[in-house]
Amino acid sequence: MEEVLRRLLPIFLLMGIGFFAKWKKLFSDVFIEGLKTLIIGVALPAVLFDAFSTMTLEVSYLLLFGLIFIYCGLLYGIGSGLHKLFPKTFEMFYTKGYMTGFEFGMIGVGLFGAIWGMEQLPVIMLIGFGHELFIWFFYVPLISGSEDKSFNLTETVGQFLKTPTIIAIVLGVAANITGIRPLMNEHVIGQSLIAVITFLKPLTSPLILIVIGYTMVFQRTHLRKAVAYILSRVVLVIGLGTLVLFTIIRLIPDLDELFIQAFYGFILLPAPYILPLYIQKREEVDFFTQLLVYSTVISFVGYGILVGLSF
Repeated sequence: MEEVLRRLLPIFLLMGIGFFAKWKKLFSDVFIEGLKTLIIGVALPAVLFDAFSTMTLEVSYLLLFGLIFIYCGLLYGIGSGLHKLFPKTFEMFYTKGYMTGFEFGMIGVGLFGAIWGMEQLPVIMLIGFGHELFIWFFYVPLISGSEDKSFNLTETVGQFLKTPTIIAIVLGVAANITGIRPLMNEHVIGQSLIAVITFLKPLTSPLILIVIGYTMVFQRTHLRKAVAYILSRVVLVIGLGTLVLFTIIRLIPDLDELFIQAFYGFILLPAPYILPLYIQKREEVDFFTQLLVYSTVISFVGYGILVGLSF
């Protein structure tokens, strides 16, 4: 119990700082948006580059990426089916967008790094990469195309390649495969870049958690409907996810011993925070925005249970 508290209390305290700052208006919303941009555009890419440039890469990981992609796609299909088959309970058109995808960037990295250490980040990154492929080449095109917008492959690929986190991953993999990363330690410029990454890594998780605490704004919503959505997502992602995990372990037996915790840590994350950005109807925007807040709380509860079972 003491070990669980030792790992979880710092997380809640950091989020409490953000919540307190919002309550006392210590920061402006503009400042927080700028901080989020700094995290997503600089700190997180630096951490991702470091993870992918130093991790051991295996050909079998391609199968892992594919299985994660399929898993997320199945959740999308189930969400669409729930909306069509049970319109009274799941009346929102974007039910499919809520039932799949995971907020990996702004929550997953911060939580996993804070609990298990940033040096263990490559383990969950193996899951995150397949998920990012799904988000950019399936989720975003279909969600954004739901309001009579046609899918543009060129535009989608362009957005994918311009995303800072994707650029960092690609560069990290390239540096890993070509053997450039070890050479960086032999030159001043390379040493300086590694030093910057070393400075940023311990700051990334705390900053993310403070931002999460700041943005946690609770408002009244349709309680019965929210409970139905949240419970359905939890059952779906854990039930189907467990089957996918068994498949992964069976097909790729030599994964890191921390992989099971990383997998459940990943699927316990809330739906992507970008979902409300693609919704046109104000009623659905308000509902899913608040639903994501409550889903985030449930995710932290899930992490508490996961940590309790792991230590």
